[in-house]
Amino acid sequence: MKQLILILTIATGLFTSCKNSAPKTENETAKIEATTSVTKQNRLEVYCFHGTRQCETCKNMKVNTKTALDKYFASQLKDNTIVFSIVDVDDEKNEKLAEKFQATGTALMINKVVNGKDSIVDWSDFAFEKANNNEVFISELKTMIDSILK
Repeated sequence: MKQLILILTIATGLFTSCKNSAPKTENETAKIEATTSVTKQNRLEVYCFHGTRQCETCKNMKVNTKTALDKYFASQLKDNTIVFSIVDVDDEKNEKLAEKFQATGTALMINKVVNGKDSIVDWSDFAFEKANNNEVFISELKTMIDSILK
């Protein structure tokens, strides 16, 4: 029961803070293309979804995810074993992708593609809980990705 109350409190706080945030600028988010000319059939797709307005927790989730991937999975990013994208769900061109992942706002989603078949996992709860503690987020995300790559 305590966990439910805590989750509801955090969710309410995040919704309120995200809703009241200032609009992002173009320089805040570096867009990384998910599609490449050589997309591997077996890969791990990492998506940071966000809306046009973002709170600090939302911004930290994206930065920490990119930092973890760059630090621990650079070779996998380079050879497209891992594909990372930051996606604005409010942009019409991302509508189909957001629908596929059922993302309507800030979310951290993982899609393990094996033999062309999707296996989507929502890591948003983890992301919201840990996003404001850089070291913990990066370390735990590394462990989570390591385990899903096995």
